[in-house]
Amino acid sequence: MLRIISGEHRGRILKTVPGRNTRPTSDKVKESLFNILQARIPGSIVLDLFSGTGNLGLESLSRGCEKAVFVEKSPAALAVLRENCRSLDYMEYTEIIPMDVSKALAFLSENKREFDIVFMDPPYDHDLEVPAIEALDKGNLVKDDGVIVVEHLMQDEMPDCVGSFARYQIRKYGNTALSFYRKELCT
Repeated sequence: MLRIISGEHRGRILKTVPGRNTRPTSDKVKESLFNILQARIPGSIVLDLFSGTGNLGLESLSRGCEKAVFVEKSPAALAVLRENCRSLDYMEYTEIIPMDVSKALAFLSENKREFDIVFMDPPYDHDLEVPAIEALDKGNLVKDDGVIVVEHLMQDEMPDCVGSFARYQIRKYGNTALSFYRKELCT
């Protein structure tokens, strides 16, 4: 069961995508993630890449972020994402971009968008993390004090530096890891 953990919609159940193609972030990992980021959430603009059900962006909205932009290409996941946004009455605070992440990042860059927090939970074993961080960097999509959070398998070693982003923290939960990146001089 997927739910909002805290904030104005605490305890509300989110719909999930049937089947095994979408893997939502577990409550344990999500709670730890938001404990780490809580001070950054209020008033922030969040980008939720590979968003699936919208779990992370919707949790951010419940905790006081200003706007969440969701990027998802799966028609089944998009239907669930839209339903979750509507059921929480967040449609005016969300933007849903129904396309592949690389195309969406190019679109957002062309429109000079910037984000405080970027969540990235791509399908495991597809090596999409580094190209997405590179596109975020090239497109200047993350504010100077912004953060990128990548959920990945613990055994998938993420690089310490990607473009102008340096990993400053990693947290491990069973076979799942969260890598946190910010703009820093990488050597």
